[in-house]
Amino acid sequence: MSPPASSNNYSVEKRPPTYDQYEFTLPDLYRKMAKDELREDDEIREQSLTQMREWIAKHPYIRKCRTDASFLLRFLRFRKYSVPMACEALERYLAMRETFPTWFKKLDCNDPAMRELFDDGVFTKLGQDSEGRMVILFRVKQLNVDKFGPLEQGRLVALLIEALLEWEELQIGGFRVMLDFTDTVMKHYGMWGVSDMKIFMDAINRSYPIRFREINGAKFPKFAVSILNLLLTFASPKLKERIVCHNTVLEMKGKFEPSLLPQSYGGELDTEEMGRKFLKHLEDRRNVILALDDMDIDVAHYSSLWSQTNLVENEVEGGVAGSFRKLNVD
Repeated sequence: MSPPASSNNYSVEKRPPTYDQYEFTLPDLYRKMAKDELREDDEIREQSLTQMREWIAKHPYIRKCRTDASFLLRFLRFRKYSVPMACEALERYLAMRETFPTWFKKLDCNDPAMRELFDDGVFTKLGQDSEGRMVILFRVKQLNVDKFGPLEQGRLVALLIEALLEWEELQIGGFRVMLDFTDTVMKHYGMWGVSDMKIFMDAINRSYPIRFREINGAKFPKFAVSILNLLLTFASPKLKERIVCHNTVLEMKGKFEPSLLPQSYGGELDTEEMGRKFLKHLEDRRNVILALDDMDIDVAHYSSLWSQTNLVENEVEGGVAGSFRKLNVD
């Protein structure tokens, strides 16, 4: 997987004098996937970029925004080249960042809390599978819940998403997640309040242009099922459909190619080495990610998007819990 093009100088001028010219340089696997799954080809891509740039230039509430292809394509691919839907996704992304800056802005890999969370080995980027999908691993027990609460945890995920979206391979192929809940305790789950859950799940569901292909979880404890059900009241039906629960880690890892398994899971990957590589990527792209904060939108116009909790008591006790009865948990 080639690193994203390095630049620290993306303009946030909504009407720049010129626009960059995009060239598709990924392997044929991604060209075919983009065409078959996203309807992307050279002509549609160029037309859609032109339309989206014109929309940004005329938008009465967007004040500053990146218009380079590498940024806009993540929204077009997310919405399979429906330009109106891609524009709506971009609008919501910008409004989310401005509405909740403590969660989604100043995402700095050099921040002591972020650095410690990475060093603890909570997250590992494992690589691409044979179908071009990125595979990532979260080992939840590595999370120091005595030191880091929902805000730090959410900011870690936000930083990871921004960094991962720098790869076009992820924009096209999406990713598969391994969640290992082995040896977790109640404190890993009980510190999240309803408002925290809603902000975080809204970002995952509707505001970040990410393609979840599959979310695999193993050894999820029975004592936390009610909290999971509450969290999933804020999840979209599509996201719920992509969740697969496994009784054992052995069962979960059987769904992944052996070449993508860490040594501790019976594979060959060195998670410490993989962690160092990803941290190097974060450091290389640090200025790019921090510069996202220079974008600006009239946030007052969008305050109503997050004014309702959308939490219905009987939905918590009925719908979601009922839909998850078929899942096996440890």
